[in-house]
Amino acid sequence: MQVLKRVALFFLCVGLWSCNSPLTNNRIELSNRQYDIIDYDAVNKAMMSEDVLNVGVLLPLTGSASDMGLGMQNAMFMALDDLQNNRMMLKFYDTKSTHEGAQTAASQAIDDGADLILGPLMGKEVEGVAPLALSADVPVVSFTTSPQVLQKGIYSIGLLNGEQIERAVSYAKNNGRNSLALLVPDNNSGLNIVKAALMSSITKDMPLVKVGFYSPQSVDFSELVKDVASDGGFDTVLIADGGNRLKSLVSMFAYNDVMYPDVLFMGTAAWDNTNLSKETILYHGVYPMVSKSYGTYFTDKYKETFGEQPKSLYSFAYDSVLLASVLSGKTEDDITSALTGKSGFIGVNGFFKILPTGQSFHSLEMMEVTKDGPKVVSPADKEGANYAENEIDIRYIPYEKLPKFYGKSSSEVLRWLYNN
Repeated sequence: MQVLKRVALFFLCVGLWSCNSPLTNNRIELSNRQYDIIDYDAVNKAMMSEDVLNVGVLLPLTGSASDMGLGMQNAMFMALDDLQNNRMMLKFYDTKSTHEGAQTAASQAIDDGADLILGPLMGKEVEGVAPLALSADVPVVSFTTSPQVLQKGIYSIGLLNGEQIERAVSYAKNNGRNSLALLVPDNNSGLNIVKAALMSSITKDMPLVKVGFYSPQSVDFSELVKDVASDGGFDTVLIADGGNRLKSLVSMFAYNDVMYPDVLFMGTAAWDNTNLSKETILYHGVYPMVSKSYGTYFTDKYKETFGEQPKSLYSFAYDSVLLASVLSGKTEDDITSALTGKSGFIGVNGFFKILPTGQSFHSLEMMEVTKDGPKVVSPADKEGANYAENEIDIRYIPYEKLPKFYGKSSSEVLRWLYNN
């Protein structure tokens, strides 16, 4: 494979580490010994210094999620090549896309002296890693978007649903919208979005009035949308999905005469993976996305190097290595405090923070759907950076402020919400 070109990247480290230090000689070791994946002259253990930061990287390199894991590994190679930091060494471990595989990988990484763990990817994998890492006092920066598995010591750099919903609801309220209907898949991800929307609706004084659940395998949304659309009562609809399901859902709203400007359609970052330039019904629709104001460096270099368009998650893998590079200048006792420091970081996805709760915050732009492609209608900033630290206990939300549920019994929804 083509050797990565060495290109300097200025990683803006806010208040944590000076970027003026000379960076030379990456340290990388692959647990499967496939050194031919990329040419690093710096793969030389004899060069290791005593204060090197040993980073165990847990990714699904085989199994059901291997395509994603291998792409993330490639992105990490890029970051290592860009940084040329001789104060950290990355060693990769295969989680095999399973809970048990993640446990084995974490155990090996800890036994090998890991000071920090990057990964794993999925919530079920994080569940397997957490007890081992907490017992060994090794902080974990995962890529999961499942908030239930996060806590002090088990963090995520991923784009969580909660921060996306917070940004979208805030945008809608600031632009004169007053009430919200929500469409979500009937799974844990959808329920997490409902929880986030409920909390945002209370803090932003924008009532969540209706929630519709649909099967992730569904192709017919006619009855659900008809029920949600009946009697109105909302001026904003948030559809937490992308692809053909998004297009089918919004077409059914149009069939029931629910359209812009009477109703503003909003979404999540899933919209960014769907070509909407020809979906006239969604013109003026908006969704949150990590900042693109830092250019197309990552995407362009990944395509040039590996010959394919990177998935959005790959950029988070890249930023995780930049984060580890910042921490490589810290002592073991200072890693956690530096990791969750108030100043935050700037990477290829813009400004982000790792919160003490385990959750992450990214400064998100609001993108508008147009015939010429998405455009920024609200730039990214650092407002709302403490949203996860101010969560509302849903058990104390008055019954009259709860939405009407469609496609799933209210008792089942509330039971999940009260216990999660």
